[in-house]
Amino acid sequence: MSEIVNARDLRAGNVFIYHNNLYQVIEHSFNKTAMRQGIVKCKVKNLRTGSITIEVLTNEKLEKVMLEVFKMNYSYDDGDNCVFMDNATFETIEINRKKIEYELKFLEEGTPVTINKYGDEILGISLPDQVICTIAKAEDAVQGNSVTNAQKKAWLASGHELSVPQFIKTGEKVIIDSETGKYVGRN
Repeated sequence: MSEIVNARDLRAGNVFIYHNNLYQVIEHSFNKTAMRQGIVKCKVKNLRTGSITIEVLTNEKLEKVMLEVFKMNYSYDDGDNCVFMDNATFETIEINRKKIEYELKFLEEGTPVTINKYGDEILGISLPDQVICTIAKAEDAVQGNSVTNAQKKAWLASGHELSVPQFIKTGEKVIIDSETGKYVGRN
């Protein structure tokens, strides 16, 4: 399902086709002066490559599209692909690891995700704002440290390194902000 819209009518989150690429609007600005027509600039993410660019879309008529989104859970990694399963139907889909490199850092068995699809093409996944991950290794706490907000290094099974409070131990489950990759709290 799609519709034709003027570039000035786009808003953050909208998805559109431009030069045979699928873009999602991150930021949108429309500047109008008395002496000339308005200028439309959008910060966009190419949903096929993941690259983020600024596009000048003044006077463009664009095909706005709706992505199909559905909920699944991460199941396992078979080496080349990650397998996701719908818990209600037990249907599985595979997504190439290269398409979801960033998200892989925070995937553990059972992690809920949203699959983004356009027609027959799977574009990638979206993680929840916060994910629960297990600390695979944590440095030892510094003894005698009187600083209450002291941090130490810890690593997830994926190898992602983050700073955690001194009391976090190997094997503990923690909450991580999936956008920044930073520690939020204990689970």
